[in-house]
Amino acid sequence: MRETTIPFSGFYNSIHSEEIDRAAESLVTDSSGCRPVSDRIANDLWLHTGDVSAEYARRYLAEFQTWLAANCDVDVKLHYAALSSPKYYNFTTDRIFAKISDAGVRKLFRAVDKALLDKVMKDSFTSYDGFCSSYEPNRAAWGKLEDWDHNQIGTILCALVLQSGRTDWEYEIIEDWSGKGLVDNWVYYALDPEGKRLVKLASYLREREERKYR
Repeated sequence: MRETTIPFSGFYNSIHSEEIDRAAESLVTDSSGCRPVSDRIANDLWLHTGDVSAEYARRYLAEFQTWLAANCDVDVKLHYAALSSPKYYNFTTDRIFAKISDAGVRKLFRAVDKALLDKVMKDSFTSYDGFCSSYEPNRAAWGKLEDWDHNQIGTILCALVLQSGRTDWEYEIIEDWSGKGLVDNWVYYALDPEGKRLVKLASYLREREERKYR
C-alpha cells in the first residue's frame, strides 16, 4: 500500500473549524437557536471540549472517497492513515493521510488530465521568495509513477478536484452533516464529564424557557 495526502483545507479558520464551532455552540443554545441559554455556560463549555479532529478527519476521508467517485468518475479505496496537525499554523495546516493501492494510484493517474496535472505541479512546487520547494515543478523530473511519494500522489487528487469543476467541493462533502447532527454528536461525546454536565444544564434551562410558551 502507498500513502497519499488528500485535498483538505484544515481546521484553522476554515469551513471545518466553523462547523465544529457551530456544533459546540448548538449544544447550549436557547430555544431560538440564536444565542446561548447562558453566556457563562457557553464560555465554560470550551474549557471542557475535547478534540474531535481525528474523528472528523476519518469521516471526511470516507465522504471524499464517495465524492471522488461521483464527481470525477474515479472509484478507488482510500484507507485512513493519520491526521497531521502543525504546532503552529504560520506556514501550513492540518493534513489527512490515506493508504492507497498501486492499482488505485494508476487509476487516478489515468483519469487525470495531464495538462492540468502539470499546471498543478508548477503552481504547487515552483520555488519563490519565502518558499523553497523540495520537488521539481515538472512531471518529467518526478520519474516513475510507482516511485511517487504521498505529496506527489496527493497532487493527482488536487488536479482531479480541479478537473471536476466543483468550486464548493468541500462544502458538498460535509453539507448533510449539519442536518443529521453528526458533528454535534462527535463534539458531545468528546466532552469531559463537566462538559456533559454543562450541556445537561443548558438543556434544562432551555426546557424551562420553552414551558413559558406552552
